[in-house]
Amino acid sequence: MVRDYSGGRYTARRTGRQNAYRRAPVGADGGGFLWKAVGVFVSFAVVIGVAASLWLGWQIDSGLDELAAGRQFVKEATARNAVLLTRRDGLRGRKHVEAAAAGLGLYPPTAWQVRRP
Repeated sequence: MVRDYSGGRYTARRTGRQNAYRRAPVGADGGGFLWKAVGVFVSFAVVIGVAASLWLGWQIDSGLDELAAGRQFVKEATARNAVLLTRRDGLRGRKHVEAAAAGLGLYPPTAWQVRRP
């Protein structure tokens, strides 16, 4: 008797044609769960990546808005500071101090009592 070393993959038919049974694809029998898990993981990673990208874009946009508001505040504060410095210099002037002292009935200030900027 002849031994069959093909492992049962080949059958001899009377038509003379050799028919090979096809092997099942890898993962079709018990490995399907692994491929499904990989697919779920990749899908989840894509969703997380898109969400992180949107969040980061929103953070950058809000940060730029805060910078613009900060610059506007600095411009306004600089303008107010200039006005206040002008008023301060006017109040420190010798004429203003002498007029205020005369209005209160005080003697005029001496040279060392007046601060000069």
